Amino acid sequence: MPKPRSQRLFDWRAAAIYIAVVVVAGAGLFAWDHAYQARVSGPLLRPEDIAKSLVEGFVGNGTVQESTLDRSGTLTIKVKDVVSGKSKTPAQNRELVSREGSQAVERVLGLVTFKQIVVQVVRDGKVLATVRGKPGAKPETEFAPEFK
Repeated sequence: MPKPRSQRLFDWRAAAIYIAVVVVAGAGLFAWDHAYQARVSGPLLRPEDIAKSLVEGFVGNGTVQESTLDRSGTLTIKVKDVVSGKSKTPAQNRELVSREGSQAVERVLGLVTFKQIVVQVVRDGKVLATVRGKPGAKPETEFAPEFK
């Protein structure tokens, strides 16, 4: 003999409504948390943008004219010369430019890994020196013929 309706253990409709409310509230919290995390983390930066920021932090704001990363993993950065001057001897200028480029390479390689970094120190649109660096190796500097 079937049990009368009034003697059931619990009402299934109330349980289904409760489960539905919990699922909807959980989904809402998940969506809110996902949106919050996306807003807090901000846009993802490209490696060349991070390297540009590191170099500008070392050399000076607005000194990086261009930064490009090619498919082989070589980062090329063009930096305005801010250390050489007419009051210094050519040997002093070469030393300052070489040290500036080498420290920029070492600073970037200390935080971001690239296969090779090429820093071109330019003044008035002309490349004065090119500093090349690889992870684990000392940066090498090549000077333009007119800068030697």
